[in-house]
Amino acid sequence: MRLLIDACAAINLHNCGRLAVVCELPDTEIALSPIVISECGLGCASEIIALHAAGRIHFVEDHEISPDRFLELVAEHDIGDGELESITVCETADHLFCTDDGAARRLATNLLGAPRVMGSLRLLKLSVEASLLKCTQAFADYKQMKSCGGFLPDLANDFFCLGEVA
Repeated sequence: MRLLIDACAAINLHNCGRLAVVCELPDTEIALSPIVISECGLGCASEIIALHAAGRIHFVEDHEISPDRFLELVAEHDIGDGELESITVCETADHLFCTDDGAARRLATNLLGAPRVMGSLRLLKLSVEASLLKCTQAFADYKQMKSCGGFLPDLANDFFCLGEVA
């Protein structure tokens, strides 16, 4: 599966040190659109570029983006350009979309369908399911995301656990 991550989710994953971990999810290609990379800030963008150089993150190519559809979405919605660019790509291909932006998530759910939309917390949960993280690590990562300013829901401390005691 190909998964496009927006800036909010990439920044949250970078802030907790798990962007590289989610790039190890089995059968998953992580991709970012050009505008998203520019929205990430220096530290996060540097990590993304290093992961790209290592072949672990892919960049969306220009031909994958419909400029007409992108501009249509920009005119109709007050959502960040990176989110709209990612949604545009996901609309024309069977890709999943990861966002931690509430407005982008609502729009993407309407346009793509709920099964194709997720947030960074689901990526942490998938990382636990793939044995890339322990549930206690994922919960500590979630708390780190929130302490760095991530707008995330309140979770029980066993949210990420699969039969483990948190």
